[in-house]
Amino acid sequence: MGFVQELRKLDLFKSPGVAESIDWATALSELNVLDLDPRTINDTLGVLLKYQDDIQRLQGSEAAEILRKVKSDIAAQPLG
Repeated sequence: MGFVQELRKLDLFKSPGVAESIDWATALSELNVLDLDPRTINDTLGVLLKYQDDIQRLQGSEAAEILRKVKSDIAAQPLG
C-alpha cells in the first residue's frame, strides 16, 4: 500500500480513499499480481483514481517514478 500512500501526497483532484484502495487491491489479487510493475499500474489506475485528468497525469513516467521510490524505501528498511 506504499504506492497508494505516495499517491495521497500528490495534488490530485481526488486522492484514492479506502474504498478505492480496497478495490485496487482486489483487482490486483484477481489478476494474480505478485509484484507491481509500471505496466500493471498503468493498466489498473482507473480502479484507483476516479478522474481522467489524474489518471493521465500519472500514467507512464510519474507512476514508474513513484513505484521506484516505494520499492527503494522498502529495500532500505531493515528486516525483522
